[in-house]
Amino acid sequence: MSRLGLLLCAPYAAFILVCVGIVSLGAGDDASQLIFLQLPIAAQLVMVQALGLGRALEFLSWPDAYGLFVTPAFVLLYAAGALCERGLARRRGLVPARSGG
Repeated sequence: MSRLGLLLCAPYAAFILVCVGIVSLGAGDDASQLIFLQLPIAAQLVMVQALGLGRALEFLSWPDAYGLFVTPAFVLLYAAGALCERGLARRRGLVPARSGG
């Protein structure tokens, strides 16, 4: 279990919970609620639009969009943290490098 990976995932999870919580409480009008739903997956939405796949997003519900975009984001954040943690441990000599043979 990578502590750094979890540390990278925690702020993103907290941000998602805050945004969805604001929408669940009914704070603001419909436009502001839509913005709060889009904020946690905004970078992924921009990437999909840039790839020309924006039309496919029209058929996704919000829970489906979160499942599609948030899951890979958590995997990437955790993997980045685990790789950095392993690299730091190697530099300190705590984890031996694998030999090629």
